Amino acid sequence: MTLQWIAICIGALATVGGLVGALRPELIKRFAGWFPRSTVPAWIFTALCCVLGAKEALGMNMGFLDAYKKYIYILSPAVFIASVVYMKELLAPRTLGGFLLLIAVPILQVARWHESSLRLVVVILVYLWIIYGLMLLLSPWYFRKMYVPFMDNAVLLKSTAYTKIVLGVALIVLGIFVY
Repeated sequence: MTLQWIAICIGALATVGGLVGALRPELIKRFAGWFPRSTVPAWIFTALCCVLGAKEALGMNMGFLDAYKKYIYILSPAVFIASVVYMKELLAPRTLGGFLLLIAVPILQVARWHESSLRLVVVILVYLWIIYGLMLLLSPWYFRKMYVPFMDNAVLLKSTAYTKIVLGVALIVLGIFVY
């Protein structure tokens, strides 16, 4: 995947999320209340984390452990099953944090080799979501703590949604014309 498509995809997701927040804020409020304790997103993000973790483990140099890489295909589904069955605190925000950390790796690898200095826009955005992902992974209750002010104040929610739309469109424009 190229930096162009990465910027367009992130921009499209941000624009759609901003539009939902601007046009239907009650959906965002309902989702923010439902997400932290729901199991379906936790299982989905756990599966994505297992796939991304296996992909990264297969791609890295492990020295004398390279001979055991073939077992990653068995270990990854086993880790998913064990996580779903045995983790009592498998919370959706925690798994979202892990997903944000794992998805940052290929994006930063692509952005590292791009010749435009505006690649730093994507790099800064990815490092910000790495920080957010670490916060969620270590303390999933930050998800609710960070969103409560937005849910209680309609003006703040709408202004954030419009800002997200503008940033999403800016990323799409960067993806189309610069990257």
